[in-house]
Amino acid sequence: MKLTYPINLIGIEDGASNGDVLTRHGEYLGNWAFIKDEIEESGILQFIADGESKPMFSEKVGFISSGMLTGFAMSQLCGSIRNWYEEQA
Repeated sequence: MKLTYPINLIGIEDGASNGDVLTRHGEYLGNWAFIKDEIEESGILQFIADGESKPMFSEKVGFISSGMLTGFAMSQLCGSIRNWYEEQA
């Protein structure tokens, strides 16, 4: 599997609702999850760091059907994870 980005949400491009979070170099950082609210047609994208049980970072997606809003939430979440990861080094 090619890891293109500094932070990769594995399976998100295939429509998965959760998966691993890996760095470009294959380091496992934790899991991501997308929790849908079907009634509101919204959702929350979350990152749970390895060894933790509660989300460290979350981004709201106002309208699931909007690819732009989903992409923005994913970008924001990956940016937060990257900043956190780089502070650990």
